[in-house]
Amino acid sequence: MINRIYVIKAESYFPYHNQAVEEYLYETVPEDAVIFYLWQNINTVFIGRNQNAYNECNIELLEKENGFLARRISGGGAVYHDLGNLNFTFVSSKENYDQKKQNEVILMALQDLDLDVEINGRNDMEIRGRKFSGHAYCKGKNALHHGTLMLEVNQEKMQRYLNVSLLKLGAKEVSSVRSRVINLRDLDDEITVKIVKRSLIDSFAKIYGMEPKPLYEEYLDYDTVHAKEEAFSDPEWKYGRQKQLSNIKEARFPWGTVRLEYDLDGTVIRDLDLYTDSLNVEEMRELPEHLIGKDLKDLKEDGSQERNDIVSLLRG
Repeated sequence: MINRIYVIKAESYFPYHNQAVEEYLYETVPEDAVIFYLWQNINTVFIGRNQNAYNECNIELLEKENGFLARRISGGGAVYHDLGNLNFTFVSSKENYDQKKQNEVILMALQDLDLDVEINGRNDMEIRGRKFSGHAYCKGKNALHHGTLMLEVNQEKMQRYLNVSLLKLGAKEVSSVRSRVINLRDLDDEITVKIVKRSLIDSFAKIYGMEPKPLYEEYLDYDTVHAKEEAFSDPEWKYGRQKQLSNIKEARFPWGTVRLEYDLDGTVIRDLDLYTDSLNVEEMRELPEHLIGKDLKDLKEDGSQERNDIVSLLRG
């Protein structure tokens, strides 16, 4: 049962600090509460937990132009953040997690601003068939749902920094990432971050039927947040391991894109890296260790849809 709701607004534009605050809230949210976190990052490419940083982002250009690469704990694809983008996070116990209700908060807030928005696909919100919001999820001890709202994102920088898969663009039947997204200010030039924040908080209160209490970063444990900030900024976390493996296969499925890089000893999988924007974070992270050492001829399609598709791709 939900007895209280909170709103916390970020006090920084630094991505690793904002990630640290988010994870702290995710790990410490009271069992009877829902926390709504609103935050912004400056000049950041934000990639999914199981993505290859170098495939998704022009890292050299990004960092030359004082940008940041950040890897989140949830799945999904790479996105570009600047101060024209507003991010939101819901955290709760798994018992109180309600994705439909959380989506309704976003939908109502934007509909109250006379925007005709709809949910499309596995994790997108769109207007006129163009994406302005992508969502991702994480469940462990508690549950997290976060996403983006494009208000006035610099699309020229977004285009230069993101290396969007041709498989993904082909599935959307568009020629570039820029042509499949839209800023809300393109529809209403009076929309601002401040206005959208206020509408989101009002909608949060209406949907959950109670007045949210303010939460401030000064209430959080500084040492824990600082340690998390260092972990998120660690190069090993951000960039991941880079190995030259002999074989590469890529495919697009209804659940997302996948890239397999692997070495074989005859028909036995000797090493394998799996990169994906699947929202099924944990299974995709753990799958390589279950496949390494197996003979391709012995692999069977006997698991989740994602696992079966990957097995089929390897065997094919």
